[in-house]
Amino acid sequence: MPFEGLRNLATSVRIFQRNVQDRKWEPEAPYMKEVVKPGDICLHFGGSDGRHSYLMSKQVGPQGKVHVYEPSNYSYAIMTRLLRWHKLDNVFPHNAAIGSSEGSMILSVPKKTSGHIGRAYGVVTSKGGSASDELLATGNRTEFIDQPTAVVSLDGLMESEKLPRVDFIRCDVEGAEIRFIEGGRKTIERDLPSLLIEIHPFSLQRNFSSSGEEVRDHFLRLGYRMWQLNDDNTHMFESTQIDPKRRWKDYFLIHPKRGPSLPEGMFRKAFAS
Repeated sequence: MPFEGLRNLATSVRIFQRNVQDRKWEPEAPYMKEVVKPGDICLHFGGSDGRHSYLMSKQVGPQGKVHVYEPSNYSYAIMTRLLRWHKLDNVFPHNAAIGSSEGSMILSVPKKTSGHIGRAYGVVTSKGGSASDELLATGNRTEFIDQPTAVVSLDGLMESEKLPRVDFIRCDVEGAEIRFIEGGRKTIERDLPSLLIEIHPFSLQRNFSSSGEEVRDHFLRLGYRMWQLNDDNTHMFESTQIDPKRRWKDYFLIHPKRGPSLPEGMFRKAFAS
């Protein structure tokens, strides 16, 4: 097996162990249990190694479904292997990126200084070559590998997968948040799904001629409320501010329509008060 294949397998083993030992989650991940409930239909864009899909699978149970989309071939191999190892029959993987319409684009994946392919920071662009936030965050001369990738839209996949609705969306697409919105207006306005969305202001501006405020405002106009973690990740608080100190940050967006049916927790209490 080539070296990258061995590294891919070793990464899979490490993540599998973290999953079963219930450790090293992203700080926002534990709050998903207060948003996702049994029987929900969930979508996961930018699935990476599938850890959020793993959590969603447990929360939606056998009557629920999780469709996860990951454009990177390297990360997709890890994710699908983990889905098999965990025997997650209610999670359905797709090797594609989310965009404004169906088609194909270029995924630029940075090489680390060690020469390994990076699993994080890859972004979908029309040009390829230098779009990653990693280059901008570190200031180094990062080399990129360009990979053609299929692109789907939210509205399109709802039809192609014959999904009756979507209840929750985890979106981590490295600045393509505005493309996700453009391709999903019908579904978002109809279903008003809860979201955990990572907003990348710098990449939105540089790669997509947009902004974090434009992404936020789309949901606020629909009546959504917004939460984020404080600086040391110890407390979730309600705020509509896009954090100016971070190149990217996760935000929960929840519509009042869903308040009464949320699982017990801080979000349900917020809508009840």
